[in-house]
Amino acid sequence: MKRLIKTTALACAFLLPQLAQAALVTQWEYEVASEWTGATFQASGDGTTATSSSVLSWGATGGSYSSSPKNRSALVISNSPQSGTDLVTNSMMPVLTNVITHFNNILAGGTKSLETALLKTTLKLKPFLPTPDSALPTKTLNFTIRFIETPNDGSCGFDSASNCDDIFVIEVGDLVTSFNYNGAKYTTAVVETTSSLTGLSPAACAQAGAGAGCLGFKTIEQAATAAMFGLLINGVEVSAPAGTGVLGLGLLSLFMYGRRRSAK
Repeated sequence: MKRLIKTTALACAFLLPQLAQAALVTQWEYEVASEWTGATFQASGDGTTATSSSVLSWGATGGSYSSSPKNRSALVISNSPQSGTDLVTNSMMPVLTNVITHFNNILAGGTKSLETALLKTTLKLKPFLPTPDSALPTKTLNFTIRFIETPNDGSCGFDSASNCDDIFVIEVGDLVTSFNYNGAKYTTAVVETTSSLTGLSPAACAQAGAGAGCLGFKTIEQAATAAMFGLLINGVEVSAPAGTGVLGLGLLSLFMYGRRRSAK
């Protein structure tokens, strides 16, 4: 009996720190990159369109969205890629992922304009504190942008600060995703940090071809509106408490001891 108790005590002493290891990752190393992967434009119109991994531009042939005569509009991704070791679990301070700027310029009538765009964000996470570990599988987050280049005739059909605002809508998509790691559940959230992205009115959502309660922003003519996006991560332990495993091992030992006594 003394020998069994001693063996059980040693096993518990070994198992306790093992079970207690399932602590939250408190800080992460990260790499995040965003790019345009596709777009659709109005079928009619004689203006040209241009697409790259960071710029979607439309409007007059040979024109510009950022310098005179500013006869093109654009959605431009900047501040991407981003990396660091300062992504903190359960912090309310997001790390920067990218900035999307809408250059809203007056376009000639009949010019093709953007209707939808596909945004892909690639996220790599690696535990950094309290214990560094190997990188987790890469996550790919996909977002659909709905866009409407409104006619500047004053008959907007929705609340507008200019004559008339253009409308940018981002569908929720993968804004929030979850994964499990080492006995804990983590949730990542892509958030907009400049308060440009808000819930739009039903009329503005309908104008952009989106359902009521859509999330987006409106941009006034001849202005550049920037929306800054960041990443948050929350975590909660979901593994059984260490004491549960130790108690189970103790009960198993007592059961084995009872069987030995019964066999005598």
